[in-house]
Amino acid sequence: MSQNPESEALRKDIDQLKRDLSALAETYKRSSEQRAQAGIDSARGKYDELKREANRQTQDLGSEIESRPFTSVLAAFGIGLVLGKLIGR
Repeated sequence: MSQNPESEALRKDIDQLKRDLSALAETYKRSSEQRAQAGIDSARGKYDELKREANRQTQDLGSEIESRPFTSVLAAFGIGLVLGKLIGR
């Protein structure tokens, strides 16, 4: 039993549509994965940048304390007193 030409053309169109949708889904999946990876890479870059900045500021603070130990102790004592009064309320 042979199918008529219209049915055969419709079957071929449906098969092509299935392939096209499959290709589109795969392209979307790859695009999503690439965007996710780009976001991860960006977050890692920001983390590394913040980590370097925190280390730099820590070193700067250490240098400041070493160059002015007496002033640093007085400042820490004053901050401690203020925090103690605020927390004690």
